[in-house]
Amino acid sequence: MVLHAEVAVVGAGMFGSAAAKYLARGGADVLVIGPGQPPRDGTPPSPAAFGAHHDEARIVRRLGWDQVWGTLDTRSADRMRALECASGIGFLTECGALALMGKGVRHRTAEMLRLSAAAGVTVEELSGSALGLDFPDLALPPVAGGVDGLLERRGAGYLNPRLLVAAQLRLAAAAGARLLAGEVTAVRKDPSPGGRWLLRARTADGLAVQARAEQVVVATGALANQSGALPTGQRLDLYAFTEPNLLFEVPAGQLERLGALPTVVVVDPEDRGNDNLSVYLLPPVRHPDGKWYVRIGPGMQPLVRELRTGEEALAWCTGGTLTTKQSRFLTTMLRTLVPALEPVSVRPACCVVDKTPTRHPYIGPLRDHDGLFVAVGGNGHGARGSDEIGRLAANLVLGGEWDFPLPREVFAPVAAPSPRTSGADRPAFLTPPFGLC
Repeated sequence: MVLHAEVAVVGAGMFGSAAAKYLARGGADVLVIGPGQPPRDGTPPSPAAFGAHHDEARIVRRLGWDQVWGTLDTRSADRMRALECASGIGFLTECGALALMGKGVRHRTAEMLRLSAAAGVTVEELSGSALGLDFPDLALPPVAGGVDGLLERRGAGYLNPRLLVAAQLRLAAAAGARLLAGEVTAVRKDPSPGGRWLLRARTADGLAVQARAEQVVVATGALANQSGALPTGQRLDLYAFTEPNLLFEVPAGQLERLGALPTVVVVDPEDRGNDNLSVYLLPPVRHPDGKWYVRIGPGMQPLVRELRTGEEALAWCTGGTLTTKQSRFLTTMLRTLVPALEPVSVRPACCVVDKTPTRHPYIGPLRDHDGLFVAVGGNGHGARGSDEIGRLAANLVLGGEWDFPLPREVFAPVAAPSPRTSGADRPAFLTPPFGLC
């Protein structure tokens, strides 16, 4: 079977679904190729069906680590309620978002507050005593020098990434986009003059499919280099890492009490190796098994390890286990932040996080590959900015006027350098402060 389209979007996750929606709304004939959603009953996804959005909660807020993320996040968050209304799918829970910033980065905190105020975003500065009054079940982390509390109450909380993707794909289809549930295994350009991009794909039931497109958007997430979505020999300066999480089951008797918690991010600026205290915390969220869990994960401290191959990444996602050090660290931090929680059970959740040396997403064309664009590099917090990231990618493909307040070069994709040698120094994005998850 051979399919034809003006634009093929490879990847049907948060970036790809948003890009497909805006491309279709812009009048392009769009084909989206990506694996379907795995079962929601807790059954592990097959390797081909893995996606970072196969989860129940991602933090939403407008307060960004810098102007790039602050603008991406604000523009996306401002459209979420309208997106829910247009699609008929609700995915946003407004419980508030709290950042506990180490006082050692007060200069950065001041700049973040300045940018938020300029964007019309209301962020409250709360002292430790004020935080205790608002959130009596939340304790402060022992970050050296103390922390500053920054709280967004409205329009902030968490989104369900599965439902966000479902909403985006519904709107993309309503605008005329076609969706093929499958995995792209190869992408190459027809060398003849005016040749199109040729894509090979395999559906979930093993059917071989080919697609021809004038332009391609690769939005395959953290595993872009490990997939078949880039031309042979092409790699991005993009790195995938394990992200160990723990889920603490909340007893029924504590649900109402702990349900008042906001999402929490701790930013510890001290470089103390595995003793760094940067983490994120999600309040009780209901999972497909019907149980409610408080989730805690790292702020990208060195307890993570790099995933260099697709086999490594998929083994981690579908059957990985946390190390004793990872479990001990996350358990200690959970007990520190929410000492009142008496969990019924504790179970691991193995996620993947990607990082770019620029600390920003790659959005734009690949050099020497005419008509090939990428939208990847969430850097651990791409979910809440995904609608704007998809819009910017679509705008570039359609040849629209650049309308972001920073130059498009900020998002220019970077090709991978020579492989790092073993024992090389930790890259900058693995050293504190890690920014906001």
